[in-house]
Amino acid sequence: MANHQVARRYAEALFATALKYEVVKSVESDLNSIVGLLENDEQFREFVTAPYTGREEKIAIVEKLFSDRVTALTMQVLRLMLVKRREDEITGMRDEFVTLRREHEGVIFATVTSAFEIDAKQKTALLAKLEKTIGKTIEAEFKLEPQLIGGIRVAYGNYVLDGSIRGALSNLRDKLRHDLLKQS
Repeated sequence: MANHQVARRYAEALFATALKYEVVKSVESDLNSIVGLLENDEQFREFVTAPYTGREEKIAIVEKLFSDRVTALTMQVLRLMLVKRREDEITGMRDEFVTLRREHEGVIFATVTSAFEIDAKQKTALLAKLEKTIGKTIEAEFKLEPQLIGGIRVAYGNYVLDGSIRGALSNLRDKLRHDLLKQS
């Protein structure tokens, strides 16, 4: 079972070291690749997280797979996590590392949800408008949700900007309900 605090500690130590050696982007790329493999390859995930597989065997296989593909710093952290039996924390550690990098760079993560696919030109224009409005750089994840009917919804931090038809209908329903109760 993953522990958020443990993942955060590993991420903080890794981020501080990566920042010191100016390899933050490389380490983040390495972690994304490793987590991608864990998420997409069931056999690899089962091997790494299996309690009956020995530490030495896990370390040997992980070194064969990644030693020439990732930075030495990333490899060192992977080894440490395997030795300390923190395999379940790898994904959480990557997420925390990305969060730390965004905080350091002053970048905000936003989720943009739309009813229909947004083309590259629209994505660029939307991000530029959001960055101008918020005053910070934005990294966005784009999702499709046909239930919105039309329009978009942008969620970042503790804010939600809802420009969807479903949101407008929901607001209208709430307003009508409020007015109806007010008349009673």
